[in-house]
Amino acid sequence: MSSPSTAVVSQLQQAMQAHSSGQFDVARYLYQAVLAQAPANFDALHHLGMVETQTGNLPAAITLLERAAKAEPRVPDVHNNLAYAFQRIGRPQDALASYERALTIRPDDIDVLNNLGMLLRTLGRPEDSLRVFDRALDAGKRFIDILSNRGNTLLSLGRPQEALASFDEALRLAPGHPVVLNNRSIALHELTRYEEAVADSTAALAARAHYADAALNRGNALRALGRRDEARADYRQVLSWRPDDLKARQNLAALSIAAVDDGLDTQAVLEDSRASLQATLRAEFPRTAAPSGGFGPEGVGISRFRLRHDVGQALHLQDYGVPVAGIKDFLKAAGDVLDRTRDQPDLAKLALTAREQLALAPYLGAVHVHPMPTLPHCLNPDQDWARIERDYFAHTPELLHIDDFLTPEALAAFQQFNLRSRVWLDEYTNQYLGAFGNKGFASQLHLQLARELRQRMPRVFRDYPLNQMWGFKYDATLEKGINVHADFADVNLNFWTTPDEYNLDPAHGGLKVYDVPAPTDWSFQQYNAAAADIHAFLASHGSKFVRVPYRCNRAVLFNSALFHETDELHFADAYEGRRVNMTYLFGRQLA
Repeated sequence: MSSPSTAVVSQLQQAMQAHSSGQFDVARYLYQAVLAQAPANFDALHHLGMVETQTGNLPAAITLLERAAKAEPRVPDVHNNLAYAFQRIGRPQDALASYERALTIRPDDIDVLNNLGMLLRTLGRPEDSLRVFDRALDAGKRFIDILSNRGNTLLSLGRPQEALASFDEALRLAPGHPVVLNNRSIALHELTRYEEAVADSTAALAARAHYADAALNRGNALRALGRRDEARADYRQVLSWRPDDLKARQNLAALSIAAVDDGLDTQAVLEDSRASLQATLRAEFPRTAAPSGGFGPEGVGISRFRLRHDVGQALHLQDYGVPVAGIKDFLKAAGDVLDRTRDQPDLAKLALTAREQLALAPYLGAVHVHPMPTLPHCLNPDQDWARIERDYFAHTPELLHIDDFLTPEALAAFQQFNLRSRVWLDEYTNQYLGAFGNKGFASQLHLQLARELRQRMPRVFRDYPLNQMWGFKYDATLEKGINVHADFADVNLNFWTTPDEYNLDPAHGGLKVYDVPAPTDWSFQQYNAAAADIHAFLASHGSKFVRVPYRCNRAVLFNSALFHETDELHFADAYEGRRVNMTYLFGRQLA
């Protein structure tokens, strides 16, 4: 191979100087000039590929980096950079292959191992991610990033004590490192060591100005300590630095719901919830097409079962004359997508064309929350609530059900809200959808119901804050709902709103509640561990369950530490027939 000419070498040096100083347009022009004279020049191909990656022109970046890898296949850096571009464009499997290719050339490359470990965690493969980080440590590569990212992987595996040890080792290498301090504060939070979590996130903020993640995590720890005013200040500080921060918006809305009895105006609570819903929809359904064929910041596609629900809801809204932006284009495009993907499983994330994304996004991103009436009562005033409260404490364990729970007017209002509000955003692998109070699943009646519960049964609900409020809506084709778990709260109030005529099996369809509670020293992760692990724990304690069959307007009130799961389901296949439960969680099970 002949050496590059003096002119090419000079232009390449100028291009690299411009590149390193951030003059991307100049660097691009000079790299292209080199390639016009020497089309296979590795350095020009590689660095121009990096320019295109840095400026967001990912298809061009991939083409250039692939050409560079072909020109010099034994350079690990080019495979590493190609993998990063694949990640950015939403091609994770190609990224994995490129990282592995780099590691065959240089097995202990710290940057590649770190990037591969993070990608595996993002792909929901935390055990594989942990093996990669341990591989780096076994090779004697004790670097701060490896230790910190290993700790984050352990957190995702529900192993906060081990994560804390990894962060502690990183801090021994770099005392006061703000990122590691912030990560350590999350581990401390998971271990319910909230005061220490506040201290670490405060230290991280002192070490790095405007460190939004640290302010967010300090707010979370302050919220857990019941210091709601301080937590609110931290969330608002995050939003002043990062106005589009979804976690800060959602946590602020959740905090507002919990603080509604602190004198916070109902309208202010609802405004925070609506602002969070709007920000969530804007992030999930942008008006520009993603190259990956998906929606949202990560380019994740919408699931087929979610799209079927949204089509059913759009038809319902259209039948009742409810105007929502983009509904006609959505119904046409969504119908075509469902036809095209009829052979795909319902859990499949659908790859969409740019045209399909642009046709679906206006409706999917539109905010529509059904308006609720003003009512004198939510709870049925004909019930003997004092007797119900006595019965609750008389039961061992604390568990009972209440029929005719709501007034007919309140039941009808909640039914319409659940049918017509576009708040069913969270997807679960058992093919049900979730809606949450901190993302639009809120109204003055939702909050009024919480107040009435405290007024009618003050010994049950005491001064517990309303820490969470949600609804779940199930696909009619399901036979299984939420797996066995316990909720991290003191009192659980669960009630059902779908009319009984849609329940095809009146002996089932409700809730199974087990009579052995989770130990008080269990973590949040243990409360929601794998179903097999929880069933093994229950069996070892000789636990039995109480089956509460489904009935419309029936509520189940129980100690939230009791393990419970959705009973088997057999509901009619109609949009209006989807089983809906609404849940209120009061208090926090662990201090």
